[in-house]
Amino acid sequence: MLKSLELFGFKSFADRTVFEFDKGVTCVVGPNGSGKSNVVDGIKWILGDQSPKSLRGKDMLDVIFNGAAGRKSSPFAEATLTFDNAQGLLPIESTEVQIGRRLYATGDSEYLLNRNVVRLKDIRNLFMGTGAGTAAYSIIEQGRVDQILQANPTTRRVVFEEAAGISKYKSRKVEAERRLERVEQNLVRLRDIVSNVESQLNTTRTQAGKATKYRELSVELEQLWTGLAADDYRYSQEKLKVREAEVAEIDQALGNLQAAIDQAEQEKLATESSLAEAEDRLLTRQRATAVIREAIAGLDSTARHQTERQHELTHEVDRLRHQRTQLLLRLEAAREELWVSDERIVHLERDFERSRSEVENREQQFATLQEQITQRRSETMRKREAFQAAQAQRSAAQERLASLTSQIDSTLQSQQETQRELELAEEALQRATADRQKRQQSLAEAEAAAQLAQEELDQLQTNRTELTGQRAETEQRLNELRERRSAATARLAVLEELERRQEGIAIGVREILKRSESSHYPPWNSVLGLVRDLIDVPLEWAPVIEVALGDRAQLIAVTQLKPLLDYLNRGPAAMEGRVGFLSLQTDRVTLRDRNGAQVDVPLDVPGDEDLSSLAGVIGRADRVVTTNARSNALAERILGDTWIVESLDTARDLAKQHPGRFRFVTLQGELLTADGRLYLGTVPHESSIVSRKSELRQIRNEIHQLDRGIESCTERKRLLKDSLSSQEQELESAAKQVRARSTDVTKAAAGLSNQDREVTRLDRAYADQRRRVESLQARHESLLQQTQLQEQELQTHDAVLDELRGGMSTDEQELSEIETLIRDAQNIIRQEQLELAKHEERLRSLKTAQERLEQEQQARERQVDEVSHRLLERQLQLNRTERQILKAHSDCALKYLHVEQQSGELRELSAERERLRSARLELARHEEDLHKQRRKLGDARHAAELELREVRHQVKGLVDRILEEYQTPLEEFVARGTSAYTQYLRQFEAEFHAAVDTPESASEEPAAEPLSFEELRPELEAQVEKLRRRLKALGHVNTEALEGLEELEQKFAQLSAQLQDLEEAKFALEAIIKRINVESERIFLETFETIRVHFVELFRKLFGGGDANIILEDPEDVLECGLDIVARPPGKELRSISLLSGGEKTMTAVALLFAMFRSKPSPYCILDEVDAALDDANVDRYATVLKEFVNMTQFVVITHRKRTMTAANVLYGVTMEQAGVSKRMSVRFEEVGEHGEIRPRNAA
Repeated sequence: MLKSLELFGFKSFADRTVFEFDKGVTCVVGPNGSGKSNVVDGIKWILGDQSPKSLRGKDMLDVIFNGAAGRKSSPFAEATLTFDNAQGLLPIESTEVQIGRRLYATGDSEYLLNRNVVRLKDIRNLFMGTGAGTAAYSIIEQGRVDQILQANPTTRRVVFEEAAGISKYKSRKVEAERRLERVEQNLVRLRDIVSNVESQLNTTRTQAGKATKYRELSVELEQLWTGLAADDYRYSQEKLKVREAEVAEIDQALGNLQAAIDQAEQEKLATESSLAEAEDRLLTRQRATAVIREAIAGLDSTARHQTERQHELTHEVDRLRHQRTQLLLRLEAAREELWVSDERIVHLERDFERSRSEVENREQQFATLQEQITQRRSETMRKREAFQAAQAQRSAAQERLASLTSQIDSTLQSQQETQRELELAEEALQRATADRQKRQQSLAEAEAAAQLAQEELDQLQTNRTELTGQRAETEQRLNELRERRSAATARLAVLEELERRQEGIAIGVREILKRSESSHYPPWNSVLGLVRDLIDVPLEWAPVIEVALGDRAQLIAVTQLKPLLDYLNRGPAAMEGRVGFLSLQTDRVTLRDRNGAQVDVPLDVPGDEDLSSLAGVIGRADRVVTTNARSNALAERILGDTWIVESLDTARDLAKQHPGRFRFVTLQGELLTADGRLYLGTVPHESSIVSRKSELRQIRNEIHQLDRGIESCTERKRLLKDSLSSQEQELESAAKQVRARSTDVTKAAAGLSNQDREVTRLDRAYADQRRRVESLQARHESLLQQTQLQEQELQTHDAVLDELRGGMSTDEQELSEIETLIRDAQNIIRQEQLELAKHEERLRSLKTAQERLEQEQQARERQVDEVSHRLLERQLQLNRTERQILKAHSDCALKYLHVEQQSGELRELSAERERLRSARLELARHEEDLHKQRRKLGDARHAAELELREVRHQVKGLVDRILEEYQTPLEEFVARGTSAYTQYLRQFEAEFHAAVDTPESASEEPAAEPLSFEELRPELEAQVEKLRRRLKALGHVNTEALEGLEELEQKFAQLSAQLQDLEEAKFALEAIIKRINVESERIFLETFETIRVHFVELFRKLFGGGDANIILEDPEDVLECGLDIVARPPGKELRSISLLSGGEKTMTAVALLFAMFRSKPSPYCILDEVDAALDDANVDRYATVLKEFVNMTQFVVITHRKRTMTAANVLYGVTMEQAGVSKRMSVRFEEVGEHGEIRPRNAA
């Protein structure tokens, strides 16, 4: 049971708030938006709800108080729910259990169990199967009602599972299935591993065999190949020695030939040296001659150039002399112009000083006038201010006088109006006094009429009470009949549904019956139906006949068997299971198995002996059923050998007395056959096709009787309703009369009271008017005196203003004259200043021109100096040029003489060069002959060297190959004496001796000589290649397979043992899941049937009739199939709950939830505005049912409906005195408004 809920910083509960819960119903009320539903959110949050949407937020951090006006946000949200565990509902050893949850603004959270931090899984496991978790039916919100009803059938069954308490079984099943899945996954992986290891083991075994063969061939190859390599090494070494000797002889011959070549080269070098010296001397002379000729050409060019330069300088000197003369003339003119400018400047400076002195005098005179006018203006301003002040005082006095005049007029008018009002008030007071007397008389008359109407109304109400009691009794009887009919109709619908689905009838039989209904041709038109359809069994005998018939109840009766046998003889008919046929013309039953084989079974013929007179015998089975004439013999044939007895002992005694003749069935359903077989137990209800048929017939009869009773009650109810309606009309008319008379009394009393107040008011108004008249007369006299005083003051102000106005006129005239003088002085000063500025500008212009002339004079002086300097430079250059021309002509003559001397020496040197060239050519031919001889010897040596390199390369390759293959130097094999050829010789010698020792070979010729190494080598090499091919044919050989074979065999044995363990674990888990399924199915079916019965009962109670049912979608798959709910409110057709109105859906959900509570009471139930969609009548039924369950379940109801609050034992209010902050309050019922608003009395 819930004990308390504590919230702190959770949503709108900023302060620590505690809700105490007691037994019965606790209501939490408050207006919309006050935060009362946050109480439910807090409980859901504590119990582990992980959906922000379910908690009406976007993020889980939204549950933390986010602040409000004047309140900071909370750093965390905390909620604690306390349970009273004295009954041991929760599986924990503590009489009080506290569940807490805390969420920080950082996103960290924690769950608390008795103040200890635990996991969410621990909290959920604690509530699993108790019906108190968040997924159970203990917390029902307004939206959860539609969710339960409109959810798909598969989702809806979750609530039923929680009610059945199998959620813990499902959890264990899920855990077992998860473990089974892991085991299966491990099995798959382990099987793969075992398969891989087994494959590796087989492969390793194969590889080990190949490795053994590989080793043998490798040893043989090594012996032959290293022996052959050693022989090749020895042969190559001998070949190297021969070739090295040949190379030495060739080297000696090359040395002698090289000496001759060297001598010839020396002679050639000497000749070439002399030739080079001669050519150098010749070249030197040629170069010297060319240098002199170039010098002569250069001197000619210099002379021509200097001559041209001489002419240019002469012209330049003449031009500069003329330019200098012109510049000197301009310089003199500039000096004269500068002297004239100086004279003009001196004259202008004197005029400027004179004009400036005059302007200064004028400015002094103007300053004096300015001082005078300033003084005059100050005096005038003072007088003007005094005039304005006097004028303002006069205006104020004049305004006061006007105001007083206006007040006098207003007072006179008010006096007149007040006098008229006084006269009217007096007249109204007289009229009101007379009217009050009339109203007192009317009130007495209205009270007498109201008393008479009330007496008539009381008599009519007594009559209506009697009729209402009779109608209530009729309605109660009608409701009882309707409830009985609804129950019968619901049962009829279930039975008809089972009948329609042919529940309990074999599939093959269903198929035959379906064919007979759809076909009118043989053999199907001869089918009459099932045996059970041809007999009528009273309901009280149906269970006994069900046992007596057994499988015979599903025999198909036919008029004759021949058409059916002809059909079956044409070929096997595909049908499910065994199907039995019974002809009304024969005494045999024909059966057909699933393979189409025909089997004839004879029927037992009942005996003629009658046992009904014996003790314990009730009667023969065929005599308790009724049949028509056609099927009378059929009942006797199938039930004539069966006797109904009281007990099993009686059946056993009779069987001993009549062995092998009769079958006996007891009232308890035990069957003892003629051959001694005993059947115990009851037939499953869903398979009781005979009982179902009997019950259908009885329920139809019962519904017919109930319909007649309902029709009679309905007619009586209609008559009472008409009487009540007539009585209500009379009562309404009388009530109207009472209300009318009461209204008249009220109106008369109100009118009298109003008239009393009116008389009092008019009396006070008359007195007030008299006082006001007197006050206005006194005020008028006072205003007249104030007016006379104000007129005298106004005359005084007018005299002062006239005096000030005369003085101001004189001052203004003098001021105007002075201002005229000032304007004239200003004009003169302005003209003189303008002339002074003009003089100053001319003086400045002359000075600027003078500065320009001085600059131009300096520039001309610089130009004259520059031209003079350039003229001097050009004269000096002209003198130098003339001297250079004379020197060039002299040097050129000397060079011509030196060229003639060099020409003779050049001819002698050319002749010496030709002689040395001829001697060099002879020496070159001799040297070429020697080189040809050396090339021939070199080619011979190169050939020998190539052969040496090839042999050495072969030896090196052989050595490297042996070293690479066997990691042993070839020299070591040679040193050991390894030799394939020697092995061959030993073998040859052994064969030779064997041949000689043979007697048959004595007369034959001696054996041939052994082959040499060169002859035998191809054969030895072929043997080596053959061994290599055999090794290659083995493919890739794992030489480590022999070492890994034993390890793999051990690993395979271990994995095989693990695989067997996992398979055993899988078998054990499958057995556990099967046991869980069996137990869960049993518990679920028991709970489902209990809830269904309670649901039907509560539905009728809440709706005042109607019908509803809960149906399994697939009875063959109880643990996984969905649940469907159908409902039929009174006066409507049976329909799906999705088609119901909002109120009907809510009431249906309430009926379903309370059915669950009755089946398995939850320790508590929280209902959050479930009654929101209900009208007042349904709210009353809802509250009534709620009160019925308070003894088994604790309720916490969130509501704003006052009718629901009437069921509350404790009432809490939730308000928001501060915006955004919820606060708990203790309230009384009368303090709650119709919409949940609270008029607070005191805060909790």
